Amino acid sequence: MLSVTELLTRLVSLVLVICVARRLGPEMMGIYAFALTFVNLFDIFVNFGLDRYIQREVGRQPDLTGPLFSQVFTLKLLAYLAAAVVTVILSVTVVDSGLKRWVIWLLSLSLFFRTNITSSNSFFRAHQQAKYEALVVISFRVVYGGAGLAAILSGQGLLTLAGLELAAQGGACVLAWWLFIKKIGNPFHRVTFNSLLELARSTKDFLLIRVVLTIFASLNMFMLSFMAGDVVTGFYSAALRLSSSFDFLPEAFTGAFLPELSRRCTQGWEAFGAVFRPYFKYLLIIGLGLAAVLGGLAEGFILLVFGPAFTAAIPTLSLLALTLALDFTNLSVSTALIALNRENRIVRIFLAAAAFNFSLNLFLVPAYRQNGAVGATLAAEILVLFLQLRTLGWGLVRDLGLGRMAARPLLAGLLAFGWARVLALWQMDFFPTLALMALGFLLLLFFTGALSREEWLAAWEAIKLKRKEWDTA
Repeated sequence: MLSVTELLTRLVSLVLVICVARRLGPEMMGIYAFALTFVNLFDIFVNFGLDRYIQREVGRQPDLTGPLFSQVFTLKLLAYLAAAVVTVILSVTVVDSGLKRWVIWLLSLSLFFRTNITSSNSFFRAHQQAKYEALVVISFRVVYGGAGLAAILSGQGLLTLAGLELAAQGGACVLAWWLFIKKIGNPFHRVTFNSLLELARSTKDFLLIRVVLTIFASLNMFMLSFMAGDVVTGFYSAALRLSSSFDFLPEAFTGAFLPELSRRCTQGWEAFGAVFRPYFKYLLIIGLGLAAVLGGLAEGFILLVFGPAFTAAIPTLSLLALTLALDFTNLSVSTALIALNRENRIVRIFLAAAAFNFSLNLFLVPAYRQNGAVGATLAAEILVLFLQLRTLGWGLVRDLGLGRMAARPLLAGLLAFGWARVLALWQMDFFPTLALMALGFLLLLFFTGALSREEWLAAWEAIKLKRKEWDTA
């Protein structure tokens, strides 16, 4: 249900991004993307890596919910106040544009509400109550998307858009708190300095994971902005917007699987593998399908969504599509390491990958601009996959059968990409081409045996069950 909700509401956000790109152009798109990335750097410290920690710990001990909520809110409030001061200082001393500063300041205010929405949703996921998260997501996406779209169409600029995001985040946060109080438990518990200190110590590895992940994800945007300018950053941002429109899918899967993986890891490897195998396989299939669609039909997506002014982003989207499949796969392995209490290893892996990505960007961005930045990320994602599998243990990888499990989906994904290129050469209308592409991928999954008949039937039963839950909600 959460995945369907995210898909529908993100369509509203995508329409808003299209209008921003077409009305304001690549330069304004680049400024907005830079401001978002700038603020997101501080999100890692405000968030404190608590989201995965909440899902794991509450999944194991549901009675921790109330006291942990109070501790999380207090810790995030203190972290936000410190981050707000640093944000103002850096935006005044480092940022060279008045418009960028104002957008950064407005978005930094919305950060407080956004991080508390995220922690509330983590409690909902830990309790397997995705419908409450869905209500919060809908409220934000619809309000922000609808109001932002109206503002851009009426001739408003980036400042108005940032202000609307602040208002929408605030409203969604209030809704999340209300749902928690009504449906989950009492959030008002005494918080001591010792309890905050213990929480900070328990989540330090999760914080470090967030730090290195954010650095890894933000490197391209910052390096392009300083080395190649706002227009090139705008091209990169346009392609990234399309590829990242689907990042809710692995997050929704992870929110459902992480608490269960955390419970199963205490019951032995077979119990753990029974949950991890389908999680790994289905994320891989979804990632490969999206990579084939976005990569094979990149020209159609860019021209339809952003227009001819963003033609330079076509090869960028093709490369980003490949990183999407790797990112989905890497997330599944990272989640397994977290469930196994090996999160400290993830820090070292992504730190090494970020350093590798940074070094490649220094050589590739001057020559290939945004495409060079994506190529560096693609190489870094491959490094992450290798290092994470090694950390998981080659013996366990063989016992889980991950190599055999990935072979048929990889074949289906490769054939689907070829089918997409054939459809692109036929130069049909975009939406019929997209429909044929989706049908072709499903058929390839069937004929290659990537999904068995039993899995198709189970998927159909799951869809019918979710429809009943949706109707009830």
